[in-house]
Amino acid sequence: MNLLAVDIGNTDIKFGVFQDGQLTRHWRASGTRTSPEKFSALLRDSLSRTGVTFDRVVYSSVVPIIELAFRKTIQYCFHLSPSQVFAIDPLKIRLPLDMSCYPPNQLGMDRLVNACSARLLYPDTSLVVVDFGTATTFDLVTADGVYLGGAIAPGLYTMAEGLPERTSRLPHVSLEGLTPQDLGMGTDTVSCMQAGIGIGYRGLMKELLREAVQALDTTEYLLIATGGLAETSLRLCGLEKHFMALDPMLTLQGLERLYQYNHTTAKV
Repeated sequence: MNLLAVDIGNTDIKFGVFQDGQLTRHWRASGTRTSPEKFSALLRDSLSRTGVTFDRVVYSSVVPIIELAFRKTIQYCFHLSPSQVFAIDPLKIRLPLDMSCYPPNQLGMDRLVNACSARLLYPDTSLVVVDFGTATTFDLVTADGVYLGGAIAPGLYTMAEGLPERTSRLPHVSLEGLTPQDLGMGTDTVSCMQAGIGIGYRGLMKELLREAVQALDTTEYLLIATGGLAETSLRLCGLEKHFMALDPMLTLQGLERLYQYNHTTAKV
């Protein structure tokens, strides 16, 4: 079986092809901030150019207006029946988590998939999953599988882009390659902005991590980082050694794991 996993995020669409459970190919495309018609054309083009073949699809979406266009495009352009397209919907599928502490219909699908993926990968372990993307999200899971919630904060680049977008004279600045040692009180506009964004984001991260660990109420836990900005964000904050796992493919892997979890009798 060739399974296509699709993660429709706020900015990008991430694709992964799994053959007998193994991720054989992955890529991403920008274009979720567009009309359903343009998204449909982007989807057809991206899949046609790669030449991948698949007979099952699993997907999650945090952009409701795009989801219907996705289902129609997948079914009609790639000749799949509705039963071959599996949506991550916490109210309709089996989950490896106890959601009694959090209304599942209020949880973003990317966060749900990350938490489920980590739980299936690291059972019987307390977890803090941090996804570094357009937003920085924290998700907490106890060792016995209870989802406790978490936090949503601006992503690193969202913070960096917000200043020049809301002010008339501040420029766009780059944070690429910067480390904590590069950050201090600035001596010009660019270095002042880098200090405010970099040091501010580092403080935000450390405080949220402290609160997350406190909420888990245990000394035995695993910090997991994922998302396209994970390496950049951890380096800038000096937190690389604090995270025990860095898994950029956690969400795509989670889609495949949830598909298998719902199509087998195995339970956590």
